[in-house]
Amino acid sequence: MKFSIRYKFAVGLLLIFYLSFNIMNLFISNIIIKNNQKVISNELLSNQKDINIFLKQYFLINGIKANQADFEENGAGIASALALKLNNRIVLYKNDGNILWDTDYNEGKLFLEALSPPVDDKKDLNLAVAGKASYKIVKLDGEYKIIYSEPLYVDNASIGILRYSNDCTELFNSGNDIIFKLKMFMILMFSLLFIFSYLLCTRITIPIIKLNKSTKKMSQGNFDFEVTAKSKDEIGDLSNSFNIMKEKIKVQIETIERNRENLIKIENHRKTFFDNVTHEMKTPITIIDGYADMILTLDSLDEKIINKAASKIKKESNKLHKMISGILNMSKLQSSSNYDNIERLDVKSIVNEVCEDMAVKAGKYEIIIEKNLEEAVYIMADKSDIWKLVVNILDNSIKYGNVKSVIEVNVWKEENNCNITVSDGGEGINEEVIEKVFEPFYRKNNVNIEGTGLGLSIVKRVVEKYKGKIEIESKVNKGTTVYIKIPLILQDGNNFVE
Repeated sequence: MKFSIRYKFAVGLLLIFYLSFNIMNLFISNIIIKNNQKVISNELLSNQKDINIFLKQYFLINGIKANQADFEENGAGIASALALKLNNRIVLYKNDGNILWDTDYNEGKLFLEALSPPVDDKKDLNLAVAGKASYKIVKLDGEYKIIYSEPLYVDNASIGILRYSNDCTELFNSGNDIIFKLKMFMILMFSLLFIFSYLLCTRITIPIIKLNKSTKKMSQGNFDFEVTAKSKDEIGDLSNSFNIMKEKIKVQIETIERNRENLIKIENHRKTFFDNVTHEMKTPITIIDGYADMILTLDSLDEKIINKAASKIKKESNKLHKMISGILNMSKLQSSSNYDNIERLDVKSIVNEVCEDMAVKAGKYEIIIEKNLEEAVYIMADKSDIWKLVVNILDNSIKYGNVKSVIEVNVWKEENNCNITVSDGGEGINEEVIEKVFEPFYRKNNVNIEGTGLGLSIVKRVVEKYKGKIEIESKVNKGTTVYIKIPLILQDGNNFVE
């Protein structure tokens, strides 16, 4: 059977209180008893001394000789005198223990008035016969009586034995009252201490129980709860630390799950990318291989066929070169996680330079590039990355733009971001395939337009490297606009570069 900490604590406290109460009760009772015995003994010795002095004076005054015979002869007078002095019943005995005189004429029988008179074993009398003063305590009808027995001496001569009783109920009741009050005090103190200890134990164990339940919830994958503790002490600190730990574990688990999902996605992307690379490279290699075999196997080739074969091989080689260059650029961007080559770049200068270079290609299609470039827009980046970004976007706008159309390029600064937009008046993109344009080797179904399908994938990699955002808005037969936002301040780990 499993017992809780609170149960063990309560049982332990009760056991300790029970043992402590009984030990203290026994100890105090012994002190009271010893004190009563001391009081009675002192009273016995004091009375014995006073009585012996009184008898000596009585004998002198009355001319009685200090011997046993005169004592026995004058027993009645001596008993009456002692009864008057002690204000009590007196029983005189001879030295051999035989009764001499009883002032109540009851032949020495004590407490006959009691409802249940006790049996007198006369142990105190026997000790007095042996020359020792003694007493015994008798409880009668709720009262305490002391029977004194002491030898009588006059001039150091033993002349007889005196026996009498006193009521000591007040003394014993006083002691019992002290014991009762101390018991009540101990019970009260132990009760208060038990209640306080139990409440304190409850205050300590309840948060532990909550933490235990919370730990079980966490083991089941549930982190949507809070452990509350109102106390501003170690228990409160423990609860706060537990909540912090829970949140960190939750974040770590979420991170692990995201990383696992990302790894699965990356693995799928890699497989798709590899399949696409294989497929895209197969076509130009097949064409090159076919024309090379033709040149090698035919015995006679006229100059026209050779020029056509060489032109095809050259064209497919260039296409293959561009594809490999694009793949290398993507691989470099994907694997690069440092900012070793960053510098402070004037975005207007780079965009303006790219626009002038691309104007030659645009001119072949009578496309005009219009620029609206804000001054003093600076970012921290690798110049080659930003160059690739602008070149690929403009190249796409030119390839898919309509003849005699206009491409608008804008650069401006807003809320700590550098904004770049490129708008063309081309054929546009269907809304359902806009997200696909960022996938490697994705191209619109247009065989007349050359390209590797890696341009926008490279652009997206560059934007993501610098913690930016890219969006595309497009309408079929009206044109496409690319929105790019790159932070002016670059965060590298815990460091900021601006």
